[in-house]
Amino acid sequence: MPFSQQAADAACNFFEGVLKHSADEYWGKPFLLVPWQEEVLVQVFGQLDDDGNRLIEQVYLEVPKKAGKTEFAAGLVLYVSLITITPGCQVYGAGAASRQAMNVYRAACKMVEQAPILQKQFRILRGTNRILKRCDPDSFYAAVAADGDLGDGVNPAFTVMDEVHRLKTRKQLENWDVLSNGGITRRQTTTLAITTAGVQAESPLAWRLHEKTRKINEGIVSDPKFFGRIYGAAKDDDPSQPATWIKANPSLIENGGFLPVEKIRAKYQSALAEGTLTAFKRYFLNIWDQKEDRAIDMLQWDACPTDWIAAPLRSRLPEDKLRALPQALLKRFIERRAWAGVDLSMTTDLTALAFTFLAEGYGPDLKLLPHYEVLPFFWMPQASVLKLQRKDGMPYERWVEEGWIETCPGSCIDYREVEERLKWGAEMFDLEQICWDPYNSRQISVPMIEAGYKCMDVRQGLTTLHEPTKKILELIAQGRLHHGNHPVLRWNASCASLVRKNDLIMLKKPDRERESSRIDGLSATVDALSRAILFENQPKFRKSIFDNGPVIV
Repeated sequence: MPFSQQAADAACNFFEGVLKHSADEYWGKPFLLVPWQEEVLVQVFGQLDDDGNRLIEQVYLEVPKKAGKTEFAAGLVLYVSLITITPGCQVYGAGAASRQAMNVYRAACKMVEQAPILQKQFRILRGTNRILKRCDPDSFYAAVAADGDLGDGVNPAFTVMDEVHRLKTRKQLENWDVLSNGGITRRQTTTLAITTAGVQAESPLAWRLHEKTRKINEGIVSDPKFFGRIYGAAKDDDPSQPATWIKANPSLIENGGFLPVEKIRAKYQSALAEGTLTAFKRYFLNIWDQKEDRAIDMLQWDACPTDWIAAPLRSRLPEDKLRALPQALLKRFIERRAWAGVDLSMTTDLTALAFTFLAEGYGPDLKLLPHYEVLPFFWMPQASVLKLQRKDGMPYERWVEEGWIETCPGSCIDYREVEERLKWGAEMFDLEQICWDPYNSRQISVPMIEAGYKCMDVRQGLTTLHEPTKKILELIAQGRLHHGNHPVLRWNASCASLVRKNDLIMLKKPDRERESSRIDGLSATVDALSRAILFENQPKFRKSIFDNGPVIV
């Protein structure tokens, strides 16, 4: 994509050459950019598409308190209002409630009042919480509350949502959708979400954007129209150390900013004395409350052997069974001993099937150990692809086009397609057992049992799943899980977190309504492992020299 240094410089020059600060001891001083702010301006306004419009459509910034978020947001809404030449430019500064939205609005008003060039361009209407563009009264910046009624006709060219972690109610989340999707007919529209860390269980939107940002920055997924940055300390960083404060706060003087480290020291000492260290970690170190116990180190996942590479489907079943996978991949697995794990969704989400094969290879101490190879398949309803892509922030459409996910016509999963894939697996492999979560699976499992297939219930509880969960974590850590770099399964692994109780562990099922995380493929693999590990030491796996024919002496 083309990059315009001129457009990037124009945004930075507007802040430093036109704007002045509007608060406290910085009142009236030029708005000198902190490095993290400069990076945002360069990335958002410098990256253009082939038509010369802004490429970035969504921005997520997670920074601690006192980093200069409010004034930065105020400068952004003024800049976009000024440079947008199309008539009827609508720019919104939003907050969870009116008070939050007004913080940005008041800062913007003070910036206009301090700059003669802006006074000539804008007219402040404090009674309606708007700033109009003098040359086009239909172009405006308005302060709005996410818990209010936005009404029809919202068509934003730019929206800044402050403190996104406070968006919790259905009304607030609906209004976020209105603002972030309302400008879809415009040539260019951008939504910027800026926040401090929240409470994971209570901040579904912010956590979803946090996780999307993390996955993009870790290379798990890609989205060229999304830009995100998370500034914060790690959960195990020492909160008493200045090095931790510097790591978490991009606006400290040590990071090229304006905030003295002594102020963070004072906040830490106060929190220590008052017993509010958790709040200090959240607001000044940007550590989320109730952060889950992440199950898988993705460096270990990526280090697992890649002696075979997963391949997408070439055609759907049952049209051409032999061409359903590339021949080289089929030859690797054909007639080998396998277990199938099935994780069925409630018809409207992602469904997964994982064929899991026993193999033998060298462990970390160069001893022969059981290895496992996973061949996964995924389904989702065709009508839900774009909706779920917007909701989860994942490239479902691309994965469908490339063949990593199969789609079922309509708005529901057709379980008959899962059944066909299982029957195909029984023909192609030495399929020992099909492992099901008994909940919601009877409509497939009962007919297959009656048809003679070996089916096993795998109840989804700590007692049943502790051993296979422990096993899959061990396999990943030791490089004994061969997953073929399947992109959907890799994403599932990055989402996995643990539930612990009485020294037992299992994978935590994400809340599908509140979270964008999905672990369906990994859950299916664990279900298959729950039965496969019982056969590791049986003679059928430990082959003898007679398996290849008679021995001639």
